[in-house]
Amino acid sequence: MNRNKSARGSPELLADALMTRIFKGEFPPGTRLPPERQLAVDLGVDRTTLRMATKQLQRLNLVVAKHGSGIVVNDYRTHGGLDVLAAMFALEGLPLDDGFLVEALDFWHESFSMTAARAIARMSLEDLRALEVLLDRSIASVHDPDAYVESELEIQDALARISGSVIFHMLSNSTRPLRRRIMRLLPQTGDVAASLVGMKKMLRVAAATRPDEGTVRIALLDALRRQTAAFREGLLIRSPETVEARAAQPRARKKPRPKRGGRRALA
Repeated sequence: MNRNKSARGSPELLADALMTRIFKGEFPPGTRLPPERQLAVDLGVDRTTLRMATKQLQRLNLVVAKHGSGIVVNDYRTHGGLDVLAAMFALEGLPLDDGFLVEALDFWHESFSMTAARAIARMSLEDLRALEVLLDRSIASVHDPDAYVESELEIQDALARISGSVIFHMLSNSTRPLRRRIMRLLPQTGDVAASLVGMKKMLRVAAATRPDEGTVRIALLDALRRQTAAFREGLLIRSPETVEARAAQPRARKKPRPKRGGRRALA
């Protein structure tokens, strides 16, 4: 049965399809993939396309070619790097378990607070004005999920740039799919507009008082944890499908209550 018609002839799409099956546990760690000829037939692709796709998986260290054993699946949890993390979060249809999303949220807290603290400690007044413009744009877009996500990513990218650290900037680039997925979920769990207004106030205070980087990071980390507390609780008590499904749905409008008074016809 051909499960990947859309991947026919495309090594990139086929690699995504195979990664999804690995991440879902359909090919558990230590599993040997079927022989190339058989797997190509099962997937409905030619062997050249399959070979190119598996090469991509090898570069990510998701699989390894062993002499005499064929291609064996690695445990991505112990062998993967930031490129694997980015690949996982870029696969929009891949459900991620709640524990993994909580770990991703904690990682984002730590990495963003470190990057933003460096940026805020060294920002100029021109940088402050540019960040305020981006924050205002984000506040105005909170009811438009796609626009909100893009504006939040733009703020984070700007902070990575202002930090002046090549490593922070590269880390920001590598974690973009992760950040995009988290930003898409956040509006469902709290008042993000209030958090953004708080961020503006924090920036102005920092510009006026020039606190050290460590102080800024502690304040940012505390603010992020408070902002995402409901999100974290939701991840721990609900399935990831439920959390992400809610984020994908438009917010329902409240129906107006019927006016009191007067008799109504009974059905």
